[in-house]
Amino acid sequence: MMKNIGLAIGALILMSACQETPKKEANETITKDEIVVDKIKNDKKDIPEGVDFMASGENPSWSLLIDFDKSMNFTSLGEPKNISTPIPEARIPQDVNAVNYSAETEAGTLQVTIFKKPCVTENNEAFSYKVRISAKTGEMEDFQDFEGCGKYIGDYRLNDIWALESINDNPIDKTMKRPNLEFNLREGKVFGFGGCNRINGTLIVEKDSLAIGELASTRMTCPNADLESQFLSKITNKKFSFAYRNLLLTLTSENDTLVFRKVD
Repeated sequence: MMKNIGLAIGALILMSACQETPKKEANETITKDEIVVDKIKNDKKDIPEGVDFMASGENPSWSLLIDFDKSMNFTSLGEPKNISTPIPEARIPQDVNAVNYSAETEAGTLQVTIFKKPCVTENNEAFSYKVRISAKTGEMEDFQDFEGCGKYIGDYRLNDIWALESINDNPIDKTMKRPNLEFNLREGKVFGFGGCNRINGTLIVEKDSLAIGELASTRMTCPNADLESQFLSKITNKKFSFAYRNLLLTLTSENDTLVFRKVD
């Protein structure tokens, strides 16, 4: 209860500080030079404890705070005023670069979809994610829809280059150029080398888990094609928990464990 009260207070502070109106969606990729500092500062004094994702919008003003361990908290100056729900299991829609959370409680229903799509406000502030929300309380007949922009408060230790050490305890030959991954949380992208070709794709980070989407790659041929094929099959369209130990990053999916070492 105290957690939800804290999230609600944080949401009201966020709405009063961030008056953003989504103006347009950029069809092209926003470059680093075009991205301005997010209005929602990644500063501990501005972010309620435990919050992993923040979003806001206008018409009417609203705010969303998600703690991926506990809850979603939606607050609006319109209707519904506030809905708090336990965090549901994430769902990844087919053919859409997004993640969806849908929860129903006695207080109401909250449906949140986070799209990996540039979102630009009329103040020319750019975010990496567009957010669409449908919400209603038990007293409401119809859902109210809201749109805005958001950002993950991710684990920035991931923002580095990681060379593959092993797959399911089978070490990778260090005499050859090993596959590697580079995570860019700011852009929601993963880049890397498959063992033969350059690769890139989408990235979603949630607290201590991450999801890698469909990967694009160059089409060169080389002696390490088998390793590349194995590596890509283990990471494409997969969700992992992750953990650090010293300079090692361990990604664990439902069926596989991949260990990477930080590249100096």
